Amino acid sequence: MSEQYFEGLNFLLNEEPDKALDVFIRMVEVDNETVETHLALGSLYRRRGEVDRAIRVHENIIARQSLKPEHREHAMFALGEDYLRAGLFDRAEHLFLRLTEAPGRRTPALRNLLRIYEQQGDWPQAIQAYEKLTDLASPEHPTAIAHYYCELADAARQRGALDEARELLRKVRARQRNFPRGALIRADVALDMNDAHLAARLCRRVVDLHPQLLPLALQRFARAVRTSEARNEAAEGLRPLVRPEPAARAQLAYAAIIAGLEAEPFVAECLRDLIREDPTLSDLVPALAGDPTQLSDTTLQTLAVALGRVFRRTQRYRCLDCGFSTASHFWQCPGCRSWDTLAPVARVELAPATRAR
Repeated sequence: MSEQYFEGLNFLLNEEPDKALDVFIRMVEVDNETVETHLALGSLYRRRGEVDRAIRVHENIIARQSLKPEHREHAMFALGEDYLRAGLFDRAEHLFLRLTEAPGRRTPALRNLLRIYEQQGDWPQAIQAYEKLTDLASPEHPTAIAHYYCELADAARQRGALDEARELLRKVRARQRNFPRGALIRADVALDMNDAHLAARLCRRVVDLHPQLLPLALQRFARAVRTSEARNEAAEGLRPLVRPEPAARAQLAYAAIIAGLEAEPFVAECLRDLIREDPTLSDLVPALAGDPTQLSDTTLQTLAVALGRVFRRTQRYRCLDCGFSTASHFWQCPGCRSWDTLAPVARVELAPATRAR
């Protein structure tokens, strides 16, 4: 290896990255055999969070006219990852689109394009990229395309285009049978059309197939009980969810409080079970309010409302993959960008929640 290489390495080891960068870039200008070294150096800078330096290395490599095609594609892909890390999505998208024409880089380029479109909320483009990716390899998140259609359906519903939303939801069902998010949006559409019976039926099916989504299903019931016309029907819809087992009743009370239903009478019915089953509440409530078995329904109702205010300031959902905690539910984890990994925290935790930026 050349003396310049060891000089640059010495600067790097001595925490003088700017000097090291100058040396290595001069080496590229005089020695084409060091391209692999520079590609590794650029990746090292990016992993260390020094994205500006990584970009400088990779742009310098691409500028070489005599670069071999495989080295140019490698450098372009690395530069695209630099741009992606720096939040320069338009530049990253431009490079990855070019690399979808390179057989050796097509699959990883499409995966990165999916990341860009997801972060930008460009769901039509995400659908197109997903379709191309499935022709080449198994997608990282098999349910992602159903979520893309759900995003479009929910946006259509919110602007009042209910027929468009229903058509998009049909595409969701074609992609994923018994997809819970699609069923919940269908419940929203039903509520928008004043069909509380259908909304209740859809929510019960979601709870039956996906018990961890009980808080989200109960939120739809909350919309139903706000209208006097639907109040009796929605209340009857809740009754099958109030099972006799103490653990199930405790889970229902906790989910209802998370969903903002703490003022509903059935919550007070189940709250004693939640206090008894949850270690935090079983220590806290008796010290503040007395024996839970002796509390009146009025006191339990007041306690449920107070717990609702507390829960809204604490972590209520946690990603099963990366541990990201938040007070709100997301279908895609803001921390690791995985789909369908946020679940309700199993026990009451009074730590503040991490907020998504």
